[in-house]
Amino acid sequence: MNLLVLLLENLLFPFAALLVLARFLLSPRRRILLSLGEELRERLGFLSSEQVRRLSRREVLWIHAASAGEVSACQGLLEALRRLPKAPAVVFTCSTRAGRDRASSLRPDLAVLAPLDCFPAVSRFIRSSHPSALLVVETELWPHMIELAFRRGLRLGLVNGRLSEEAFRRYRPFSPLARSFLKRFRSLGVQSEADRKRFLALGAEPASLRVTGNMKYDRLASTDPAQARQVLESLGWQGTLFVAGSTHPMEEEILARAYFQARERHPGLKLVLAPRHVERSAQAAESLRRMGLSLVPWSSPSPGADCLLVDRLGVLPQLYALASVSFVGGTLVPVGGHNLLEPAIAGSPVLFGPHTFHTEETARLLEEAGCGFRVAGASELSRLLQELLSDPGLSGLGELARRTAEGLKGATQRTLDHLAPVLEPWGP
Repeated sequence: MNLLVLLLENLLFPFAALLVLARFLLSPRRRILLSLGEELRERLGFLSSEQVRRLSRREVLWIHAASAGEVSACQGLLEALRRLPKAPAVVFTCSTRAGRDRASSLRPDLAVLAPLDCFPAVSRFIRSSHPSALLVVETELWPHMIELAFRRGLRLGLVNGRLSEEAFRRYRPFSPLARSFLKRFRSLGVQSEADRKRFLALGAEPASLRVTGNMKYDRLASTDPAQARQVLESLGWQGTLFVAGSTHPMEEEILARAYFQARERHPGLKLVLAPRHVERSAQAAESLRRMGLSLVPWSSPSPGADCLLVDRLGVLPQLYALASVSFVGGTLVPVGGHNLLEPAIAGSPVLFGPHTFHTEETARLLEEAGCGFRVAGASELSRLLQELLSDPGLSGLGELARRTAEGLKGATQRTLDHLAPVLEPWGP
């Protein structure tokens, strides 16, 4: 049955590739396509002679993740792997350039773009890199990657496994096919009990499945906000700060309206807005200016604005640390949500919308602790923001958020323990 799935995927692959290309051409992120030519070699599974030489005569572990967030979750695991008595060479593949760049910063032996999930590309990559094991991160369950790795004798493991309710509904009609691929894994480590139940319903072997938690939580740490504080001082800002991170189109307009309404009760309130994709910064700025919001970009701050637009990567955690209240995007629109614990660990209560299917467990934990607040839409966002800013116990909510986030750590060690069948030849 697996071979029939692979055959069908190969037949449909050219059409799927054209659809993805068309989507990018019509999206604000189409500039990414300008570098398509230089990336094509990696997408087709080719490694340079230097890359092959770097891996020769070494045991190789292949780790595959989607993008930068999933790669970052593996930082502690990668550090632990380096401490193994017979540490393997690590090859990191990623579905996006941002992921590859983040993986490179963690200094694996090799970081490249993932081969396209078709027979020639995946087969060529495995022949060139000759890995002994494959770790798949979260939900990157690509049929060719899994089946060809298994047939070449690789030991397979899933780490930080996640299956949202929406994804589960899509997979459920194909559970006989999903079961045949999931059985290829020697160990499946998932983030939550809800994830475990969904994987079981799709046919995962109970003995190979364990709730290990979310390794992203282990990387959470308070960030020194000195640079951000300096930028805010250059703007002449001394009032209350509302930080909205990882925002998407349509959310920015909702947040601007909520800010205008909240400012009527809190005249000193300032807004920081960080689009999820920095290449959208100019588009977001134009939209916000049309609404009458005065703003300046992080890259060239100057006094006189009410909104700071973050157009650089890596500075958002600092700004969360200075926030009185934070909002995390991808939740007012059906994207599924981003890292809700990033502002929490910085000591800020967190607002988010109804669409949290990618981070449902985190949303639930923050709500239950009383430091995370779900809003149904624009009017509720404005009302709750004003209520929180008027609450004399606001600083206590921030401390509660920080303690809640700290209590979720430990997943990396649990994951490492569960990976024993995959890492056995290199373990203690």
